[in-house]
Amino acid sequence: MSTRRERERRKKLKRIRNAISAAFCVLVLLLVLGIVNLLTGVLEKHLPIIDGNGDYTISILEKLSGDKEEKEPDKKGLTVCIDAGHGGKDNGSDYKNRYEKDDTLAMALAVQSYLQEKDVNVIMTRSDDTFLKLSERCDIANEAEADYYVSLHRNTGEGYGVETWVYSGANEETMGLAGNIQQGLAGVGVQRDRDVKKGTQKSSSKDYYVNSHSHMPSCIIEMGFMNNAKDNQLFDDNKEAYAAAIGDAIIATYKTYHGDGTGGNTEADTSIGDTTTGDTDTDGTSGSTEDSTATEDTKNVGEVITNQQIANVEALDGTCQNWGQGVNFDEENRPIGAVSYQEKYGDYQANFIGADEKKIYLTFDEGYEYGCTPQILDTLKEKGVKATFFVTEPYAKAQPELVQRMIDEGHEIGNHSVTHPSEGLPSQSLEQQKNEVMENHQYIKDNFGYDMHLFRFPAGKFSDRSLAVVNNCNYKSVFWSFAYKDYDVNNQPGESEALQKLKDRMHPGAIYLLHAESTTNTAILGRFIDAAQAAGYEVVAFQ
Repeated sequence: MSTRRERERRKKLKRIRNAISAAFCVLVLLLVLGIVNLLTGVLEKHLPIIDGNGDYTISILEKLSGDKEEKEPDKKGLTVCIDAGHGGKDNGSDYKNRYEKDDTLAMALAVQSYLQEKDVNVIMTRSDDTFLKLSERCDIANEAEADYYVSLHRNTGEGYGVETWVYSGANEETMGLAGNIQQGLAGVGVQRDRDVKKGTQKSSSKDYYVNSHSHMPSCIIEMGFMNNAKDNQLFDDNKEAYAAAIGDAIIATYKTYHGDGTGGNTEADTSIGDTTTGDTDTDGTSGSTEDSTATEDTKNVGEVITNQQIANVEALDGTCQNWGQGVNFDEENRPIGAVSYQEKYGDYQANFIGADEKKIYLTFDEGYEYGCTPQILDTLKEKGVKATFFVTEPYAKAQPELVQRMIDEGHEIGNHSVTHPSEGLPSQSLEQQKNEVMENHQYIKDNFGYDMHLFRFPAGKFSDRSLAVVNNCNYKSVFWSFAYKDYDVNNQPGESEALQKLKDRMHPGAIYLLHAESTTNTAILGRFIDAAQAAGYEVVAFQ
């Protein structure tokens, strides 16, 4: 009897345990279903779902299970990222209430419209007055896997015309893109074709951020100078034509390197990309991807410019003038004489003072070597500053190693004539004056592979006629807005006095003339650079 009751009790307990187990399983199943449902709702907000149209999507189950490869969208045809420079709180350059950010946006929208009419996929970094960091602009292009990145800008300062900047190690496709754009714009009509340039204005071996951080061929187009009335008129009158020229150049480049637009040239696809030199990422989007000729491409080779030629030079005034900055200064500490002469002779491509910006241009005259130049170069290298060295032909012949070092370290080499006539160029015939410029030019080009385009008049003596001669040799004349008696090697000024004088005369756009044979200048150079930078000035070479 007791045995039967025990069996019934055990059966009852077993049924209870089974019921509990079943209930637990149901609860677990409901919990799992609830979690899946929750995840599905979240993921649906962030992931595209497969639909009946066969469009590219990512399945939720594939995303959750991870047992299938994610499909990649089919890239159809040419995709271009158009970047309107500046924006929002960043006005860029401005001139008389005209802002660079507005001009670049107008041009970007015009290029976008033209390309879209040609069935080109266009990615815009901005379509309104929005501020974006440079890194954000590059991210937009890189994440869209654009084929090209074209950044639109405008210039300001001394000069006129249109130029295009590319990565210092630009490959063939990048150069093709920039060259086609530059040629197209010139075909529409520009005041001056300033050509395609590598690197930056400071150095051909350094790069603008967007050119070094975009993963595709890229370029920066500087579409004229905002402080030049004719450049502005051309920009306004030719906006649609410029946009079409840029669009046609982009399409033509793509067809050249990728056939009919199907992207079949995979070898070119994997080798392109202006990327950051020195990074070690292994995804193929950073580190130098250019071939072995990139090092040669970054060589400092100077610059060739083309000036508007001045006619009837013989009819101009040949009276010799002796330049000196004077002792009167305006409210910005700028020599009034330099400001006045800049306005008077600027059309001759003469520079007595730089633009009204917090920059100091370091220039050194090199007539003979007194043992100071190596230390000057050491100091400039230590401070990371570039300068302009005006050399005579005898100096270049006597000191080829120093001239080569100047070039190799990224400094500007200027022309200081062949014979440095003590009575100045105006004392010579027009033919002799031309020879003073061009014979030294040719010697430097033949022996160093460098094109000079800056000229300093010996002893600062010039005339209207001699300014025209130098202009017609396709040179800019560079005078100065600060100089002092530092050239007498037997009567050097004291270091403290000289340093204070250099500091006291700092002003926007200052062109400092220093003689490289001065032991005082050599000793105080580093301290002066520190003082200028501490005062908010950028110390640069004159370009």
